[in-house]
Amino acid sequence: MKWPCFFGIDFATRAELIANGMTIEEIGTSLGADSLSYISIDGMIEATTIAKPNLCRACFDGEYPMDLPDPELLGKQLLETELAAGPAATAAADAIRRP
Repeated sequence: MKWPCFFGIDFATRAELIANGMTIEEIGTSLGADSLSYISIDGMIEATTIAKPNLCRACFDGEYPMDLPDPELLGKQLLETELAAGPAATAAADAIRRP
């Protein structure tokens, strides 16, 4: 995965994801693997038996099914920060509209 999820899946930011900024060979070396390969996005979609338009694949290809807030607001901590800050930070939470 190269892209973060803004739809409730709790995983790392883009900068923290191992596939971001590393080649497949570099990832394999960092994992101590003899070899490493990935299934294609189309292969993954075919394996799910879900129609491509109905399957969110943004964490793989960066194509989100909706507009996202400004880049400076992006990050999994946005809503966590809003909850900790209370009502004063409501505008930040409003930047993300869930489908």
